[in-house]
Amino acid sequence: MVDKYQGHFQYNNGIISNWDSSVIGVYYCGYLDADNKLCILYIGKGVGDNGIRGRLLDHLREDHWPDVTHFGYHICSSADKAENWEAEEIQKYKPQYNKIGK
Repeated sequence: MVDKYQGHFQYNNGIISNWDSSVIGVYYCGYLDADNKLCILYIGKGVGDNGIRGRLLDHLREDHWPDVTHFGYHICSSADKAENWEAEEIQKYKPQYNKIGK
C-alpha cells in the first residue's frame, strides 16, 4: 500500500532533523513553481532504520542540490512496495538528478 502524498515541506536541516519519524517510503525533492506545485528534481526511497528522514539528512550532508528547496513523500507499507513505487515514479517523471537505469 502507498499512502497519499504528504508535502510540500521545506528542504532544510532544521525541518528534517526535527521530524520525529522513521517511516519508509518514497520521497520527492525539488522546488515550488509559480502554481505552488513541486517541480521534481530527484526521487528516492527511504527503507533503512531511519527511513525517509535518514535519507533526506544524508542528502543534506552531501549538499549536491543547491536548487532543491522543498520535499514531499508517500509512506509505503513495505520496503518492496517502496522500491517498486520509486522505480515507477522515476520512469514516469524522469527527474534530472536520478541516474539512468535506476
